[in-house]
Amino acid sequence: MEIITGQQVIARNEEKSHIIDWVRSLVALGDIRAIVDSRFEGDFDINSAWKAVEIAIACVSLSPNERPIMSVIVSDLKETLATEIARTKYNSGANSFEPLNVNLSTQLIPHAR
Repeated sequence: MEIITGQQVIARNEEKSHIIDWVRSLVALGDIRAIVDSRFEGDFDINSAWKAVEIAIACVSLSPNERPIMSVIVSDLKETLATEIARTKYNSGANSFEPLNVNLSTQLIPHAR
């Protein structure tokens, strides 16, 4: 959620509100533009933003059984990223669509500290 919003996990204000509560309240209002980092200046696909927020909210579910597994998260984020890349290519004036290959492979093995 920090990446999507550009906000810290705990707001440094008198309320000391948590980012999850803040995002959930804006989701309830349907206000995706207030959730996404203002530095994007509205230059993002609303559907991609909603999908990213939905993924983030699912990842912080209070019930561990409701949280998605990493392979699902990676797959969903790849799809969302591909949509956003295609949109920016289209808006930049590219005349043709090229195959999109996004490599987000990572090692998902925990390391000892």
